[in-house]
Amino acid sequence: MTAATVERPQTAPRRPSVLGMLARQIVYQLNMLVRSPIGSFATLVIPLMVLLAVNLLFNGTRLPSRGDIRFAQFFTPAMIAFAVVNSCYMSVISSVTLARDEGILKRIRSTPLPSWIYMAGRVISAGILATASAIVVIAVGASVYGFQMVWSGLPAALVTLIAAMFCFCSLGLAVTVLIPKADSALPVAWGTILPFCFISDVFQPIDNAPHWLRTAASVFPLRPFADDLESAFNPVAGGHALHPGHLLVVTAWGTAGLIFALVAFRWEPESHRSGHASGRAPSRSFAPDRLVGLLLARGGDTPPPQPTTARNDPEKRPQGAPHGERSAPGATGPSTESEGSPSAEDSSLPPRR
Repeated sequence: MTAATVERPQTAPRRPSVLGMLARQIVYQLNMLVRSPIGSFATLVIPLMVLLAVNLLFNGTRLPSRGDIRFAQFFTPAMIAFAVVNSCYMSVISSVTLARDEGILKRIRSTPLPSWIYMAGRVISAGILATASAIVVIAVGASVYGFQMVWSGLPAALVTLIAAMFCFCSLGLAVTVLIPKADSALPVAWGTILPFCFISDVFQPIDNAPHWLRTAASVFPLRPFADDLESAFNPVAGGHALHPGHLLVVTAWGTAGLIFALVAFRWEPESHRSGHASGRAPSRSFAPDRLVGLLLARGGDTPPPQPTTARNDPEKRPQGAPHGERSAPGATGPSTESEGSPSAEDSSLPPRR
């Protein structure tokens, strides 16, 4: 008796879910950030060093313009803002630019992993690291300098932190478009954020600064972010409600940066796009004309190829060309053209020696 053979249908391998891929990517990016000495130093060590040094200098000082609070009550929230900027702006700029120059971003696009999941993993991991850095700053400020935690202002502070993380991560991705090489990422990141730290209530209060300077600083996202954090943790004169105007400024900058990054983000190194495609050396400057070049490249407006001149190509030289243009300037050797070539049969060319 023979048994009938039953063929079982082959089941296709189960594709991982989007949330599963995103979770694994977040864990991977967190491991990469923690293992990076530069990333760990910039996000964790630098804010703590500034917090300890400045609070030590101004220990015992009070701020009458802020409700006569101690300096530590102002400076600890300011260092939380600085830690978020380090994690979400400078770290994103340096890591994304380095991954692009090493060809990692280009290889990611050829894998089954969706590009948006890879980039979302980078952004969310930067936000998680910023949250951990903020917790460390609060713990050190409370244990060393007596920073008073105002728990009623925690919901407003969390909303402000989420909006600021979105803003500075988006701005970091947007700035990477204008950076040609990874070796200039950190100078550009520090150079574009440090001036705002001095005029945005981060390193020092600017209550006595000129009115025009305070107004100009309020247009940019760092001062509204720092002021909202200081207000949320101010036990005397602070308001625990959200400030819609400040949130609008922060989210508007983040939305603008995200739109620019979506339109002009580069997944390939600069040499692959400009050096190989057009035959020209890539631009190494951080200048506004790079933005014009990127927009022209997006629109497909590439310069036409240069025509070949008779000086470089003897076969394209017109009849009756001067004898002195047969060889390049400074050439002393005899001609190596074959007898059967068209230029050898051209009577307008000088005879061979």
